[in-house]
Amino acid sequence: MRLPSINIRRIFAYAMMGGLTLGLLIYGFIRATDLNAGLSLAESVALALLVGALLGFCLIMAIKLVLRQTADDLYRYAVDLTDCSLPPPAASMWGDEVIFMRATLRQAVANVPRPGSYPQIAQRLALASDKADALDVVASQIAVHIQIEGAVLLLLDGERSLLYLAATWGRASLPEGITLDLDATAIGRALQEQRVAFYSGAQVHNLLPLQAGIEPLTLTCLPLIVRGQSFGMLCLTSAGDDVRLSDDQCTYARAISDMLTLALQSHMHRRLFDRESDRLAAFEQLGTLLDRSERFDVALEQVLRIAARVTDSMHGTLLLLEPDEQSVRYRITLKEGDVLPLSVTAGAILKHGLAGWALRERHADIIDDAERDTRWLPIPGMGAMRSVLVVPLLYGERALGVLTLADPIPRHYSRRSLALASALAAYAVNILARMQYDAMVERGNVALARRIFESRISTYDLNVLLADRGLIERVFATQTRFAVALFVGMRGIERLGDHVSADQVMAQVITPYLSELCEIAYEHHGYVESCSDGGFLAIFGFPAITVDSRIAAMRSALAIQVLARRLRGRWRSQLDCDLSVSAGVAPGEMTAGLLDAACYQGYTVVGGAIREARRLQQLARVDEVLVADALVDSLGSESIFRFEALAPFSLGGGENTRAVYRLASGHP
Repeated sequence: MRLPSINIRRIFAYAMMGGLTLGLLIYGFIRATDLNAGLSLAESVALALLVGALLGFCLIMAIKLVLRQTADDLYRYAVDLTDCSLPPPAASMWGDEVIFMRATLRQAVANVPRPGSYPQIAQRLALASDKADALDVVASQIAVHIQIEGAVLLLLDGERSLLYLAATWGRASLPEGITLDLDATAIGRALQEQRVAFYSGAQVHNLLPLQAGIEPLTLTCLPLIVRGQSFGMLCLTSAGDDVRLSDDQCTYARAISDMLTLALQSHMHRRLFDRESDRLAAFEQLGTLLDRSERFDVALEQVLRIAARVTDSMHGTLLLLEPDEQSVRYRITLKEGDVLPLSVTAGAILKHGLAGWALRERHADIIDDAERDTRWLPIPGMGAMRSVLVVPLLYGERALGVLTLADPIPRHYSRRSLALASALAAYAVNILARMQYDAMVERGNVALARRIFESRISTYDLNVLLADRGLIERVFATQTRFAVALFVGMRGIERLGDHVSADQVMAQVITPYLSELCEIAYEHHGYVESCSDGGFLAIFGFPAITVDSRIAAMRSALAIQVLARRLRGRWRSQLDCDLSVSAGVAPGEMTAGLLDAACYQGYTVVGGAIREARRLQQLARVDEVLVADALVDSLGSESIFRFEALAPFSLGGGENTRAVYRLASGHP
């Protein structure tokens, strides 16, 4: 809109010219009527001009007063019409009311949004190439109707619960990599509540480190919403304290911000599709590499590069360990020529660094800001890394190495990044295992011992066994020695009615029953020989002797008595069925060793004590543990366990009757 360009000085000049003209007309009138005033021609003209000047001054004063009143009325009307604050008229009498009225009219017109511009804005947003261009379109259009000096676009990263800087416009400038916590900042809370928020004065600089000088500012924050979900925040800066938007302005700004949201969503969906396509291509490339590569170092380098690629990481390192897990044997890094030699850094990393922590804890983790986490050791030549992601390479309980990714931007990684890195770490382990990297994967009987005894003995006992190759050799050799058999059985499962499904039997009966029995055997250093069809056999004294097998077996039996009562009550209340558990304990010479047949490879224990323990369990009643007389006699009268003698039984097999004892309840 083009407004008139006249000002008050021109009006005053016209008024003075009019007054002089009027004075000359008076002079002409006097001459025309030939009045004898006794004045000469020059005096008459001078008098006429003086009278005209006085008349012109009176006109000027009248016009000034009228314009001043008009300017004040126009200002009041404009404020009421636009419902916003406008600069008031100058208090000085020498101000230019015409210029003030023109400025007031221009601001009032600008503050009245024109929805007719929406199609043009949408068309421009469709042509925007990135987030910065889209913000420029929106902010420049809002600036036509609202007095703003800058704009900041913050987008939500839901996985990390933070707002990150996407683009700025105008005088609003922010440092690179700035982020706002969604729960700990006022802007974040306003976005969660999906409300328009206004901040002014010192609040603005406390919320955002704007690099726009020290003048007072007002920050207007408009939430960006997609289908009821928070998407980001558009922050507008205005000069002055407490510059609030009118209802019409707020509605217009919200409408424009909604258009920005749609444009950003479309743009980000395109980028997300391209990024996911790139990730898929990277994993396809990795699969091809595994089929073609003959060298583990080449394959692992590609795994590292793909890990950095799919997580947008600036740096990546893959460390492979010696079998003792105390030193690094090989390193692959994306900055080979820049970082310090492996001999200088490996010891400190494993002892004090994040990689060492991940290996000790057997746990992957993310550091949002390395400057606030002492586990991260900066390495000269690698640059200032602020975000770090670490994943150990595990082969069962064995740590083969560790994958580390880093980036200079704080809070760069999300849980999705961790999942991708973990998948690629599994690829790396697969490469090492498939290529039989013998320095990394356990050799010979160590791997065989892990496979056979894993889940048969406790993790502690397994680690003790695997750490001693000589012990492994002795365990696998056929040997006969004293041991104790503990057999546990379940009764009543065959009487379960139709109201109990097979799934319920598995989930609520068999699984908790066997799981807790295994835990008891592990706790007392027992070896789980078999667990099937409700029967559970544990051997104490094989594969290695770490405690008195008699005491360990009896302590396990006491724990099983308590477990039997608890399980029986649980099954009765949950399934309305009467199941019971009983056990038998018998000692004797047993023979154990590695059975290595063409169709089966495993560890086998045989002996008469196993048959005797099974027979005692069959004779035992509900929640009862029967103990062979030989075991009770070996414990002696000073035993810490209490037994009750029962009538002699015939254990079958042509044997004579023998004394049998019931284990009394309670802990010694």
